[in-house]
Amino acid sequence: MIDSAGRGFVLDEFQRRAIEHLDAGRSVLVSAPTGSGKTVVADHAVDRALAAGRRAFYTTPIKALSNQKFRDLRQRLGPHRVGLLTGDNVIAGDADVVVMTTEVLRNMLYAGAVSEQLGAVVLDEVHYLEDPYRGPVWEEVILHLPSSVVLVCLSATVSNHEQLGGWLKQVRGPTAVVVEARRPVPLTNLYAVGRRRSDAVQILPTLLDGRPNPEGGRFDAPTPAREPRGSGRSRRGGPGSGRSRRGGPRGSGGSKHRGQRPRVPWRPPRRVDLLAELEERGLLPVIWFVFSRKGCDQAAARLVRDGARFTDDAEAARIDELGEARLGLLDPADLAALGAGRWADRLRLGIASHHAGLVPVFKEAVEQCFAEGLVKVVFATETLALGVNMPARSVVIDKPVKYDGQRTAPLSAAQYTQFTGRAGRRGIDKEGWAVALWSPDCAFEQVARLASSRSFELRSAFRPTYNMVAGLLGRMPAGAARDLMGRSFAQYQAETASSPADLARRFDAVAGVLRERRHLDGWTLTDSGSLVSRIFHEADLAVAEALSGGLLDGLSPPELASVLSAFTYEHRSPGARPEVWIPSGTAYRRLRRIGAVLDSLHRAERNFGVEPTRPLETGFGPAAHRWAAGESFEALQEEGFSAGDFVRNVKQVIDLARRIAAVAPDQGTSVAAQQTVSALNRGVVSLSGAVYEPAA
Repeated sequence: MIDSAGRGFVLDEFQRRAIEHLDAGRSVLVSAPTGSGKTVVADHAVDRALAAGRRAFYTTPIKALSNQKFRDLRQRLGPHRVGLLTGDNVIAGDADVVVMTTEVLRNMLYAGAVSEQLGAVVLDEVHYLEDPYRGPVWEEVILHLPSSVVLVCLSATVSNHEQLGGWLKQVRGPTAVVVEARRPVPLTNLYAVGRRRSDAVQILPTLLDGRPNPEGGRFDAPTPAREPRGSGRSRRGGPGSGRSRRGGPRGSGGSKHRGQRPRVPWRPPRRVDLLAELEERGLLPVIWFVFSRKGCDQAAARLVRDGARFTDDAEAARIDELGEARLGLLDPADLAALGAGRWADRLRLGIASHHAGLVPVFKEAVEQCFAEGLVKVVFATETLALGVNMPARSVVIDKPVKYDGQRTAPLSAAQYTQFTGRAGRRGIDKEGWAVALWSPDCAFEQVARLASSRSFELRSAFRPTYNMVAGLLGRMPAGAARDLMGRSFAQYQAETASSPADLARRFDAVAGVLRERRHLDGWTLTDSGSLVSRIFHEADLAVAEALSGGLLDGLSPPELASVLSAFTYEHRSPGARPEVWIPSGTAYRRLRRIGAVLDSLHRAERNFGVEPTRPLETGFGPAAHRWAAGESFEALQEEGFSAGDFVRNVKQVIDLARRIAAVAPDQGTSVAAQQTVSALNRGVVSLSGAVYEPAA
């Protein structure tokens, strides 16, 4: 066992209490802020399992976090004791300690592949259970793990931790709830305002003695309801607009709209001016959250044009060294298509962007350079707040409002807490700093409420799916399966609120669809129903019916890739969906027939009141077909996908093809699916899933 002395630091009180509960044989729920040291508790649970001659699993919500934790544990325990299981990597899957995504563990439980030697399971980021699509996986794992397994649930700070802990006690047995409300590094919230026709930046505390700073209200812009008619157009050249800076630092570009919106002397500070102020105060490195990929890239590019540099020659040389280690295996043509030269030039200056539109290998290089203190400014979307451990001294929130796909709304307290949780590096900084910028769309009082709020109530997203219902009915009688619905956190929350969720009724409705589609005979799975239980996918039933109906048989790898992409692709941009593209020949006819199956399925779902299965989307079909056929990444740029989106979509097709290869009734289809994986998993796609050891 490794005690606090062996770790080289004194345990915090919450860490000590959690470890004492583990030593007493209890499971634990640890609710604490980002960066507070929850991992120490998880590591202790792993050590206890190993000391008892048992195994331990460590689960995370995303592959990038799994890769990071795999590296951390190998460094601590040795390379031969730690394995990794994700969709991209299988490394020493029979090791004493295995890191995996939560879905992998769920699949193992349904397949009966969890050995009796398993002693402990860590569920990192357990607050993901409120995610609308992936959240149910966390509850399935908690409900299905053997009672002998000690469970360690690590969560961000949530206000209903006692409710979550009460449910865990009900379904898992003795479980201690350990809460740490204090941040490991104190946080100071600041509000930054720019003045029109000036480079000056005014920075003031958002809170004074825990209350809104009375000075802040004087910066508020008039509310839209009081604006003169036509003011909606004035915003295009007003404060905060990218166009406002075309004339240089002193002009807002809004003068031609005089009279349309009441003028205020304030605007968001120019980024280069605010960064100069932060640098002077010693508040770098900084993560600057911008809520669009394009905005991140434009911000980084503008900073370079403004002549900013945050590295010396030695740091720039080290950045080149790390970049070469990451990118050296990529084809020069692919590097050119990715814009690697421009990206590397920015990185060398200590400036980077980080978002889902970048290929993972670029993001990983940024993360490593930032961790080493080489990159000082990262413009990032919210995906960074939910991803790998990458703390900074300061965080800037570009706008305290965010477009949610339908409207622009203020950030929630949970979102603000998630973003500002990156501010302050334990053991390095005495204080973290969160800077919110002035915005005409958000009053100062709203920003102050966000800064002072600690309310984040976790809500279950658990719901019965076709795969879940088929899996349960394949393992237990209908009554027991229905009872399991009643043991979910969703049902627990509904009952404590005196508003039954009626998950049993939803279970019966899903079973009704399965029965009508002949996947159930009474309450017994048919052969096709067994197939449904083995398809873990958002469109599980549609994929299973296409497979059992022979509609995926006899396809070449490019054809199969294009057909499978119709199940995985989701058009996410706010613009119009691209024109539907269906390949000619066999793939065209198969997609037509699959579409007819889906129409029939939708009718059954309407009859039973079940949420409809997502429709086919063929927008990625051409790219999937061409990539599987061997075309270059450079040639595929004309398809219009960002590099990161292209890689992500190809990987989703690969994941589904791997599942098809494992469960296809037809041997030829299984082989074709394996060939499809090989055809797709090459070049920039394969390197984006690689696990890198830290460079020396």
